[in-house]
Amino acid sequence: MEITLVKKIMENGEECKKCAEVTERLKAGSELDLIDNIIFADMRNKDSEGNRSAEKYNVAVAPFFIVEEGGDVTIYKSYMELKKKVLKKTLEQADIEIEEKRMADEEVDAIDFL
Repeated sequence: MEITLVKKIMENGEECKKCAEVTERLKAGSELDLIDNIIFADMRNKDSEGNRSAEKYNVAVAPFFIVEEGGDVTIYKSYMELKKKVLKKTLEQADIEIEEKRMADEEVDAIDFL
């Protein structure tokens, strides 16, 4: 299994807030080591690897995860979904709170590749 995290870089060169929060949750849960690749959807470069992946998989939010296993690809649009279904870990209250906040601010973190 290979897990790729796609993070958004804003026009000002900074990582999106939600991407930074998810990275912190991955670090706090000792899960960042389970991520094989991190690529960036750079809003300053429409041809960045992350933008191409977002377009290929028709994903318009960041961050998101691409999980490849045995030739199959599954896209996870939330850290909670990845944690529960792929990492097989129990969700914590902090995970739920972050995800609720992310969903409320989803429009802010859209990947503008279209």
